[in-house]
Amino acid sequence: MNIPHGVVNKTWRYALIGGVVSIPLTISLYWYSGMGNDFSLNMVTVGGLLAGYLAKRDSVDAKPVGLRAGLIGTLPGLAWILPQAVGNVAAGWSVLPIVILVVLFSVIVVGIGALAGVIGGAVGGWLATKIGDQQIPVSGA
Repeated sequence: MNIPHGVVNKTWRYALIGGVVSIPLTISLYWYSGMGNDFSLNMVTVGGLLAGYLAKRDSVDAKPVGLRAGLIGTLPGLAWILPQAVGNVAAGWSVLPIVILVVLFSVIVVGIGALAGVIGGAVGGWLATKIGDQQIPVSGA
């Protein structure tokens, strides 16, 4: 696929929209919950849903868009919670187990976020097929 310089393809365009929309929602939900040890990815699913809906309306496959939106939406949350999680567990550990812990934790969190995005994208794509082409009847003269 040859993309002209400076042009983002449709898959990434909709993924960026969904991912960027989910970031403040995820962080605000985390902040509102008291910034405990729980980090919900519900808003990443919502971002994937939005991205999948928009993508499907433009004839783009919704699941890859949702996956990318999930990745984008998860990364800032991972950066926020990773130091706290490692700090709680790794006190007194040597460097190698800490590195392994960081990698495993990151893969798990990003994988779950990607899955949440795919689910949201699939639902958004389905919604686009169900309500996207409906016409509102116009009553008039």
